[in-house]
Amino acid sequence: MTRMRRRVLPTVHRIKEPFGGFAQCTMDPSEYVGTVGRELSEFRADLQAMEFAPEPIASLKVHGDGRLSAGSWVRRPSPLAKWQLHVTIFQDGHDAIDVFAHREYSWLRHPYKHYTSEGWDTTSGVERMRSLLSDHGVAFRID
Repeated sequence: MTRMRRRVLPTVHRIKEPFGGFAQCTMDPSEYVGTVGRELSEFRADLQAMEFAPEPIASLKVHGDGRLSAGSWVRRPSPLAKWQLHVTIFQDGHDAIDVFAHREYSWLRHPYKHYTSEGWDTTSGVERMRSLLSDHGVAFRID
């Protein structure tokens, strides 16, 4: 799924951008949670254990250094929850993952608010994700 998003979304972005839309965006440094010393497959299993699900609808994220995301994940208390915790991951070599997060309206319940970033909160998203990592014994460093 990530591979397909990397191929398709840049083209969709070029089509939507003149109309004020987007399908791709650069990560804000304020969303940085930390770097996890795990391989991608291991960290994906960690995310699933923390009750995250892959989010194929998310826009393609680009790291400040040009890397494309290795996936977007979302955690909601229920499918119809008002809010969600959105996590984006980037491979940092073969044995490390840079993790970014924010809290936002769920696109399932509030698609317009979600798309326009209303209520978007990096501070609580980063704090919540750091807490989840710690609670699940996933060590991370903050570079």
